[in-house]
Amino acid sequence: MKVLPVLKFSNISFKSDKNAEKINVEHVNPPAKPLKQSNMAYDDPLLNWPIRGLAFTNDIGAAIMDLAPVLGKLLWVPALMYFGADIYDKYKTDEREYSPSAHRGLKQAIFQACASVICPIIVVHNGQKIASQIGKLNNNKNNLSLQLREEIDTYTVNMLKRRSLKKYENNIEGFKDEYNRFLSRHLNDYSKSTKTKNPFRIIFRLIFGSKHRENIPENTLRNTLEYADKNIDEIFKIREDLLNNVKPESFSNKQMKNFQKTKAAFSRDTNTIEGYLEDAVKDALKHNQKKKIYNTKLRKTLGGFVALALTIKFIDTFVEKHIIDAVVEPKLENFSNKKTMAQFAHEKQTI
Repeated sequence: MKVLPVLKFSNISFKSDKNAEKINVEHVNPPAKPLKQSNMAYDDPLLNWPIRGLAFTNDIGAAIMDLAPVLGKLLWVPALMYFGADIYDKYKTDEREYSPSAHRGLKQAIFQACASVICPIIVVHNGQKIASQIGKLNNNKNNLSLQLREEIDTYTVNMLKRRSLKKYENNIEGFKDEYNRFLSRHLNDYSKSTKTKNPFRIIFRLIFGSKHRENIPENTLRNTLEYADKNIDEIFKIREDLLNNVKPESFSNKQMKNFQKTKAAFSRDTNTIEGYLEDAVKDALKHNQKKKIYNTKLRKTLGGFVALALTIKFIDTFVEKHIIDAVVEPKLENFSNKKTMAQFAHEKQTI
């Protein structure tokens, strides 16, 4: 007895025609249709603005470091978090598909280092240097850069802490002579500190230094001392007005109000050496000098921001095309295609 095969008729259809009947048998499980692939390009959310802007918070921190050192350091936190998230995202996924790759992770790390750290910081610091030099145009009388004026004003604050202006109120010229002698020595030391023959320091300062090299020839030193003399005249004029409880012309209402509060607070201390009024005046003078320093730093900072804003899009494109695609990607491909010594020895043995 023959055993007949068992047929399943769940997918059998019968068709009739005039001459004969044909049976059309299809596969029980027909092949699945291939999934339609989207023609839309992958849009990386981490590279879209404004999320992409988190990568530049560290550059903003570099720009405001002189004005607000603590905030400047804190702004590195969101940038570092973004760098970590972006590098890990590129490492573990190939666009929409989970496929860990050290090659992609390393490439993205190099991209972020160049596009979000090195290049923007170079732009910010050099923008500050340019703004410092442009500052000469705003003050044609002394032709001093913002950086040099900041250095003079900072030295003046330190001088006010160490000197009693009361002893010089009838000998302002004597104070100027003493001040200028020490200032000339300080500026000479400052100029020497910006000079170096070390190529690594030269490159580091050129790229990352917020201060440009400041040469102080004879004519610049003369202009510097003239600027300092006018500053000293202004200081003694403000001192005289405050001692007479008169609002100085250069003081705002807020500054005068703060002086009155300081004077009231100091008046409770009867053991001051020069008297509470003299101490309150000196405190107001130091704050006035610091305000000038702040305004100078603010102008330099704005120069850094302008430079970054003008180049921020260009930096991304430049790094992607001319560093990653042209240099990094080919090098990584060559590295990954090289055979290890163990692989080469194994192949030699099998031949």
